[in-house]
Amino acid sequence: MSGYIMALDAGTTSNRCILFNREGEVVSASQKEFTQYFPKPGLVEHDAVEIWLTQYAVAAEAMQKAGAAAEDIAAIGITNQRETTILWDRVTGEPV
Repeated sequence: MSGYIMALDAGTTSNRCILFNREGEVVSASQKEFTQYFPKPGLVEHDAVEIWLTQYAVAAEAMQKAGAAAEDIAAIGITNQRETTILWDRVTGEPV
């Protein structure tokens, strides 16, 4: 079935993907935690590559569970931590 809506949530402790059908019903979901680093009291850091890899993994897993291919995804909604900042190396594309 084509026309799935994919919701991606990059949270503070995990990434999640939910696929909805045309009626707004949940078809599949996947969630994976990522590592929390606490350099000082009150501060938390994350590995940008790990966030990307877990977000990709949950999207792929949710699609696999639903039997969906990329062409079956009609739209993607994304929510994230809002206060997160990532600097990328212009030449390599790697996070600094």
